Parts: sequence; structure tokens; C-alpha cells
Amino acid sequence: MDNLIAGIFVIAEAANPGLWGSFVNFLANVLQLINNVTNNYGLSVVLFTVLMRFVLLPLDLKAKASTKKINEIQPLLKEINEKYKYDPDKRNKKTAELYQKHGVNPLGGCLPLLIQIPIFFALFAALRQISSMELGGFLIDAIKHYDPSIVPVLDEIIKAVEASSAVKQKMVDIIPQLFIRTDLPIVEQMKEVAGAENVSLLLETIKNISNKDIYSFLNAQYGAYKFLWIKNVWIADSPLVSVVGRPIDLLSGEWNGLFILPILAGITSYYQAKLTNASTSNQQTGGFAAIFPILSVWFTAMYTAAFGVYWVTNNIFQIVQQIIYNRTNSPEGEGVKS
Repeated sequence: MDNLIAGIFVIAEAANPGLWGSFVNFLANVLQLINNVTNNYGLSVVLFTVLMRFVLLPLDLKAKASTKKINEIQPLLKEINEKYKYDPDKRNKKTAELYQKHGVNPLGGCLPLLIQIPIFFALFAALRQISSMELGGFLIDAIKHYDPSIVPVLDEIIKAVEASSAVKQKMVDIIPQLFIRTDLPIVEQMKEVAGAENVSLLLETIKNISNKDIYSFLNAQYGAYKFLWIKNVWIADSPLVSVVGRPIDLLSGEWNGLFILPILAGITSYYQAKLTNASTSNQQTGGFAAIFPILSVWFTAMYTAAFGVYWVTNNIFQIVQQIIYNRTNSPEGEGVKS
């Protein structure tokens, strides 16, 4: 699934790298501006998500209005299908006439949702972009804080890697990987461009930095990363990883999170899908409604807690929106006349 999402980003960037990249950067900058005010990335993601939902609200309402119209004429559509079930041409003609008479666009409920799909992936890409920069920068600072003597070596490695075309990743992307594993293939590429001795010294320093050392530095210098029970929003909300993403024992006490966000994601996704299905009376989406909460648990357990905060906030907003919409647009029960 991660490869699929990465592939979608590659396709989008290849299709129009300037437009896509600019849009992702714009969203990332909006989130950074909000964080400049709140100085807490978790809260910033909540406010950012609410802001984006208000921006998308007209599209949502348009889709709901179109779906409501289609639901209202369902009895008439059923009559046409039954009456002309052996005459497809006549059935299609009468269906088109019915749509035209009641001002219904059969794609009206889908198009606004389809427009939101690239926006969702852009939001996800923006969070990934910020996550990479923040986590990589944080760990580089932690290395320098732990062992000041490594600073000249680390700076030399960073310059060599950034100037090389052989290494396809930046150091802010590489460093978090090295805190989890130091036997990655990219290490050999780094040795070729930055020197085996320098890279080996860096890897040895990283191995010597404990989770407790990182957590102490996090508390002292990076308070903006903490949110509620989560110690570092750029790492998954999981009791199985530390604040740098290293695998840990379940009861070690060095956990980054408690799987609360994935649980909330599953519950809110289920309730949101249930509300949506109840309002649309669409039985065909039942299978999706059943699998989507499971997928949401998996997504939010695998990716950063910041993404989990976005997902849960997004779900809660849409649940409240759907409840308000249902109450203000409750069916009268009289149906429509042909």
C-alpha cells in the first residue's frame, strides 16, 4: 500500500511536477504558518484540517445535494427500470428525461468527491514533506548535541551527499532511516561520496545514542513535537516504536504513542461511513463502509501521528457536518411526483 501511494505521487509529479509540487509546497507552508502561531504541530494539524474542511465545504454540500436529489427520484427510476426492462433504448431515454425534468446530474454526487481525491493526496504529501524535514533536522541536531566532536564530520557528509548525483536522497531523509537500521544499501553510496571513515564514524555515533538520550533532547529542545499522549508527532502513534521510530519492547516504557489514534480512526471512520450510508440509502457502498475503517486503522498505525491527527480530525468534522446536514435536510417522506 505504501508503494502504491508513493507510485501515485510519482505519477502526479511526472505529469506536472511544477503544478503538483507548488500545490504541495503551498499546503506545507500553510501548516508551517499555523505552527508559527501555535508552536505545537499536533494542534497545528488540527487547525489545518479544520481550515481545509471549510475550504472543501461547498464541494461537500454540492455533492450531498446532488445525492439527495437522486435518492428522491429513486422510486421513479425503479418504475422506469421495471416498465422498460426489456427495452434498453426506451429505458435510457426515459431515465434521461427524468433526470432533465428534476434537474438531476447523475454524476453530480461523484464529481465534487473526485476533485477532493488529488487534494487528499496533496495533503498527505505535504505532511510527508514536513515530517521528513522536521524529523531529519531534529535527529541531525540530536547527533550534534550528543557528540559535538562529530559536527565537522557530519557537516562534511551532508555537503558531499547533497552535492552528489549518485545518492538519490537528502540527509534529512537518510538520517531517520539510519537510526532504525545502519546496514542499508544507501550506506555504501554514502561511503563512496563522503568517505568510508567519515560514514563509519557517523554510524557508530548513531548506534551509541540511546532512546533515552533522544527523548531527553526532545523534551529540552523540541516541545512543539509533543501532543497529548504522543511524544513525537512525526513518528507513528505506537507503543512498539520509540520517539525516533526504533522498534522497542511493548512494556519498555520508551513508546512514542499508545495506538489511540488508530483506534479513534477506526471508530470515527466506521461512524462516518454509517452516517453517510444512512443518508444516501446506497446499499452498494456497504462493502466499502466495512473495509474502510480497517484500512484507516492500518494507515494511521503505519504513518506519522501527525497524519493520524489529520485523519481523526477530518472524520470528526465530517461526522458533525453530516449530523447537521441530516437534521436540516431530513426527508419529508412524500417523495417526488413524475
